[in-house]
Amino acid sequence: MKIKWYVLYSGVLRENPVPEIWKTEDMSKYASNWFDIVEPEPEELRNFLSLFGLHPLVLDRCIGKKNSPGVISYQNEILVEVPASFDQSAADQAYLRLVLRPTAIVTIRPGPMPSLDDLIHGMIAENAPAIHHLPQIVYMILDDLADLNVRAQIEARDEITRIAKALVDNPDSISAADLTRLRQKIDILVSLTENQSYSVAGLSASDNEALIDPHQKAYLQDLVSEAEIAQRGIYRLESRLNDLNAYYQMASSDKVDKRLRMLTIISVITLPLGLIAGLLGMNVGGVPGLSNPNGFIIVVISMIALTAVELWFFKRGGWFS
Repeated sequence: MKIKWYVLYSGVLRENPVPEIWKTEDMSKYASNWFDIVEPEPEELRNFLSLFGLHPLVLDRCIGKKNSPGVISYQNEILVEVPASFDQSAADQAYLRLVLRPTAIVTIRPGPMPSLDDLIHGMIAENAPAIHHLPQIVYMILDDLADLNVRAQIEARDEITRIAKALVDNPDSISAADLTRLRQKIDILVSLTENQSYSVAGLSASDNEALIDPHQKAYLQDLVSEAEIAQRGIYRLESRLNDLNAYYQMASSDKVDKRLRMLTIISVITLPLGLIAGLLGMNVGGVPGLSNPNGFIIVVISMIALTAVELWFFKRGGWFS
């Protein structure tokens, strides 16, 4: 288990050395602390969190492996579980657990989250904007996750646009497997967007003591608005994907129709030719033209003429369009 300790003092966030053994007095040494935990082991995490005196329900949810988006509020502590990875190709999406208390924030992530690392680097940089309270850090983290959501939607939108253009220019370059993979990505993104919106809405609706400041509520309302916009955006992408599937089905049907039409033309052309060849090839007396030295040429010319008439008929009827 990896732990990083940050201290907020006079609007400045700074990294603090991590002690070899954590004690309760370490937690209360500063007024505003942030403990960032990566790849925790259950027992190690339980021992560490027990120093905070968390409510048993909050403690169990922090240690559990099940991803369940939402918010748990108890007196002066609040737990937020929110999707933090918008990788559309990932089978299991990573969730961020965030515990907010009056004097501390604890973030728990099951694995590396580069976007959160980049956000932290920006917060502790020399010219970083001032941070006035711990809930502001919560807002910045959730806002960064909202940005991840937007970027994931933009990537999905660009892929839909690319496939739509390819279907117009070269339909054979797109297969059903391509659309199935895109459908899976969109479905994952829909689920993540809805879960993120659910978590943010629950946080905004909470009457927890840590979030009673009107300015903090305004920040959360802004997050809710962003989540609602993201939801509408992903639903529009889902609708565009449905239209794309319908167009693909239409293009596929047209391709099959053209192939069947060509097979029909070939069958109709070869049927009388085969009939003529079969009649003239019978080994019986009375077959016309047997004694005529030009009989073969006459039959071949007649078959060519018949084929030309049939082709003209099909072309005039628009069968080759």
